[in-house]
Amino acid sequence: MNKHVVWLTITLCLNDGSALFAQPGGEGRWMNPQQRAEQQTAQMKEQLALSEAQAAKVLEINVKYAQQAQEARQKAEGDWEAMRAQMTTIRQAQDQELQTVLTEEQWQKWLTVREQLRDRRSSNAGGNPPTTPGKDKPAQDNKKTNAKKEKKSRSRGANPNSNR
Repeated sequence: MNKHVVWLTITLCLNDGSALFAQPGGEGRWMNPQQRAEQQTAQMKEQLALSEAQAAKVLEINVKYAQQAQEARQKAEGDWEAMRAQMTTIRQAQDQELQTVLTEEQWQKWLTVREQLRDRRSSNAGGNPPTTPGKDKPAQDNKKTNAKKEKKSRSRGANPNSNR
């Protein structure tokens, strides 16, 4: 009975632990244009303190250009340069319309927020988790680490000078 409990516990731990290694994010790739626009509008409403009237207009704009972006992605057929140029054109048109809805203060804040998001995306392009400034883990002292490894290998009866 104890063996069964131990194996069940190990299995559950391994199964739950596998979720820890799943890559975060990426939900946006599977959203339809309406969902993308709603998500972007919700972020903008929160970050820019949009009124209900502004949020409704922003949602219309975001839906319109999310649909155009989706069409551009589908038509690209692997031509990333053409798609990138098309996306730039779409974003510029969207920006012009958004500027008519947002106040100058909201517009400037949106530009700042968008730049921060872009920086975060580009810094995480290699798949590394984003780091918070000042919260990085200090480097370990290699002498201590090497001493611990050597002590461990001696206790196992291994030759610390041999290469494995």
